[in-house]
Amino acid sequence: MYGVNGDTLCRLYKYTLSGFCQWEGMSLLERSGISYVVFPENCGPYLSIDETSFSRDEVFTIITNKDAHGKKSALVAIIEGVRSVDITEVLITGIPLSKRLKVKEITSDLSSAMMESASTSFPQAYLVNDRFHVQQLFNEAMDEVRIDIRHQVRRQEAEMKEFCDECDQVFIPQKYNGETMPQILARTKHALMMSNNKWKPEQSRRIQILFDHYPVLKDAYELMTELRNLFNLKQSVTQAGIKLAKWYEKVLEMKRESFNTVVRTFKNNYITILNYFRRRATNASAESFNAKVKMFRAQLRGVKDTTFFIFRLCKLFA
Repeated sequence: MYGVNGDTLCRLYKYTLSGFCQWEGMSLLERSGISYVVFPENCGPYLSIDETSFSRDEVFTIITNKDAHGKKSALVAIIEGVRSVDITEVLITGIPLSKRLKVKEITSDLSSAMMESASTSFPQAYLVNDRFHVQQLFNEAMDEVRIDIRHQVRRQEAEMKEFCDECDQVFIPQKYNGETMPQILARTKHALMMSNNKWKPEQSRRIQILFDHYPVLKDAYELMTELRNLFNLKQSVTQAGIKLAKWYEKVLEMKRESFNTVVRTFKNNYITILNYFRRRATNASAESFNAKVKMFRAQLRGVKDTTFFIFRLCKLFA
C-alpha cells in the first residue's frame, strides 16, 4: 500500500532502527559457552522459574518477577539450557549477593534441577512447588490406570472375536447406553480430570458406567478430588501436612505402582509442596509469561534468529 517491501522493512528494523547491532545484553559464559541475559535490577522478593523452548528444541530457563505481573521489569534472567550448574553460575555471577538475599520465595514445578538452582542461588528463599503440577502428577497416574484398563478390555474383545470366528458365530460387542466399553474408556479421559459439578449429562452417564465396572477408577477419582479440595482449603502448613499424610495412606492402600510412584515423589518434595500454604503461591505467573512468549513466537511465524528474538523479549519485558 505504501510502496515499501516487507523484507526490506524487517532488515531495516533489525539492523538499523531497533538498536540490535549495538545491544550488549547478550553475554557469553566463556567457560561453558552458555548464552544468557540477566537484569539484576528486576530481581524482587517473589520470583518464578520455568523453562520454555524458542525453536529447534532450544530450551531456555526463564526467571520472572511476580510483582511486575508480566509487564515491564518482569524479566529477571533468560539462561540457555536447564543444567543447574550453569544456571547457578549465571545467577551468582550476574546478580549481586545483596539482591539475592532479599528474595523470599521462588515457585517452580517439580523439576529437581530447577529447585537445586533456586536454592543455591537464593539461599534465604524458600521453594514452593506449583500445586497444579502436583495435581497433574496424580492425574497422569490415574490416566495410566484408565489406559491399562482400556488395553485389557480391547485385548479381551479381540480374544472373544477370534473365538467367535472359530465357532462360525458373529461377534456382537456388549454396549452400554449405545457405546462399547473401549469407547467409554476413551471418551472419559477429560471428564475424569474435571470436577463432577462440571460434567454434562452424557459425561455423567459414561462416568457412572465406568465406575460401576471399575471401582479402582472411582477410588482414584475420589482421591484426586480430595487432593484438589485439600489445596483449595485455607489452612496452616501444619494442618495441611496432617491431611496430606492421611491422603498418602489412602493412596498406598490402592496398591498400584503408578500411585506408589506419585507418593514417593510427593514425600521427596514434602516440604516444598507444603510451602504452598504459606502464601498460597503458584507458578501461574511463569506459565502466563510462557504463554506470552509462545504467542509472540506464533506472530513471528517461528524463530529464525534466537538472539534477536531474546533481544525483542528484553525490550518488551525487561
